[in-house]
Amino acid sequence: MTPIDLDTLREGWDFEAKLAAGQDGRGALPESLWETYSAMANTKGGLILLGAKERKDGSLEPRGFVDVERVEADLWNLLQNPQKVSANVLRREDVERVEIDGCTLLLLRVPKAARGDRPVYMNGSWERGAFVRVHEGDRRADREVARRMLADAIRDRDSGGVDDLTLADLNADSVRRYREFFAARRPEHPFLQHNDEGFLVSIGAARRERGGAQQVRPTWAGLWMLGEETTIRELAPHWHLSYRELPEDPDDGRRWLDRIHPDGLWNANLFEFYRRVIVKLQDGLKVPFEVVDGQFRVDETPIHLAVREALVNALVHADYQGTTGIRVLKRRGVELINPGLLLITPEQVWRGGVSEPRNPALQRLFSFLRLGEREGSGGPTMRRVWHEQHWRAPRIWEDVEHNETHLQLPLESLLPNRAVQALIDRWGPRFTGQDELGRVILVTAEVEGSLNHPRARELSEAHSRDITLKLQELVRNGLLKSSGNKRGTTYTAGPQEELPLFAGHGASSPHNGASSPHNGASSPHNGASSPHDEAQRAIVDRVRVSGRTPPQLVRSAILVLCEREFVTVSEMARSLNRKAITIQQNYVSQMLAEGLLDARYPETPNHPAQAYRTRRQDEGADP
Repeated sequence: MTPIDLDTLREGWDFEAKLAAGQDGRGALPESLWETYSAMANTKGGLILLGAKERKDGSLEPRGFVDVERVEADLWNLLQNPQKVSANVLRREDVERVEIDGCTLLLLRVPKAARGDRPVYMNGSWERGAFVRVHEGDRRADREVARRMLADAIRDRDSGGVDDLTLADLNADSVRRYREFFAARRPEHPFLQHNDEGFLVSIGAARRERGGAQQVRPTWAGLWMLGEETTIRELAPHWHLSYRELPEDPDDGRRWLDRIHPDGLWNANLFEFYRRVIVKLQDGLKVPFEVVDGQFRVDETPIHLAVREALVNALVHADYQGTTGIRVLKRRGVELINPGLLLITPEQVWRGGVSEPRNPALQRLFSFLRLGEREGSGGPTMRRVWHEQHWRAPRIWEDVEHNETHLQLPLESLLPNRAVQALIDRWGPRFTGQDELGRVILVTAEVEGSLNHPRARELSEAHSRDITLKLQELVRNGLLKSSGNKRGTTYTAGPQEELPLFAGHGASSPHNGASSPHNGASSPHNGASSPHDEAQRAIVDRVRVSGRTPPQLVRSAILVLCEREFVTVSEMARSLNRKAITIQQNYVSQMLAEGLLDARYPETPNHPAQAYRTRRQDEGADP
């Protein structure tokens, strides 16, 4: 293996290098190895390189081992010792000897542990010896996080009956509506011949105890799906189901535009939540006019099906005995947040073929209604549909610290016009001259605020090494700036020159030449300022240093900035400390339509040098 090969591997994996020299310098396993091993196995896997030192700049200094045979033998012996580590998740092929610069090192490929082995812990204590990987570092797992991993190791736990409950703890209206939904989707199904008790037992929402009493009790899945909210809350104090539609403009002072939450006006179980939320999520999705067999209109598209699959998956995979609840957010797409970490890796989610539901009985209740798949095809379906629409790729990530999983489905173009225009304003030919991979990376950094190597791989079919080289090129050219090392490296928009509006005009100011509109005795920015100018400057300064700002104040600041000359969207954004996308979409476009601004190139809206000026009261738009 060459250093270049290793660097390429490191870009795609969580990575840790350990010197492992030992006191005699011949090689020994460091204690910190087991913390990293536990953390990677409990989170999403990673690479551990033994026999190398990681320098401060992220580069590696290979040292190797004098006695690699002894080190490898010690590794396998300790992996099989339950007093040292609770589970061995490594196979023989996961431990590889690699030669780098004449040194022999050990490369450990640590997979995510199977749910039955988690938490992987040290020294016989799951409460103190379990670790998780957070921000490329090892952290002792919070006791609640470790406890939830132990609970996840028990399969089919949602199919058990709930002691001391009866069928009266299920909501009668929810049971009736579920049966109606079931009958509409599967009218010939034999379960429909049973009375309510028999029907609930047949679908797994209830369970008949064995023995003499033959008492029928709700299962955990039945309680989550159809239960009375008051009963659910007695057993799960943190029960919460929330949907919010958020304003597109982050500066909008409203906390939400629409909301569904347990407010006492409906019975907050999963079935009733699903019925209400799916309508909200699918509202606004475009439905093309399509007819099959010459007479039946098709009202659902693959997008509708994918959004529905995403919602059902979030409900099925949630940990309802954790300390947070289900949250669904809608703003330029959909974000679903459910309690509980992934039981498989994000890469396996997108590859598909692996179905590992946290609540299989609950999944069965949805599948009886023909909602949700059971073959692990949800991830690939979402990726395919989004790719066909040329939308930004879906994202899935874990918040290990809060024990939550996030799924984000952006309903916007891979290269949104507003973001492309902002980058053209900022960089001109330096952006337009990029290849497709470069444009995708730069637009993603603009839209999402930052990106990393794994996110770039989600957006492009390019080889991992090509992505690495492109990111490095963009950093060298100043279009991106990087922070962190290797897998932990994040990339954000490159440093930009400060907009000289309201700035001092020394020798370096671009407005300090003879042709500058701000140069001369008549310039309002030259010399002493009038009270009017000071008041205008205060408006801009107030927006720049504020977080949420009333939209009308932002509009006033834009009019001030554009009062005397044409200003690009990027320049406005930098002066107001806002994203160019927000300024373009939520302010400039509207103000242009209202006649408050004039465009420098009115006949060419997407002109690379497009800029805007406040319309004077005594004249119309420029010809």
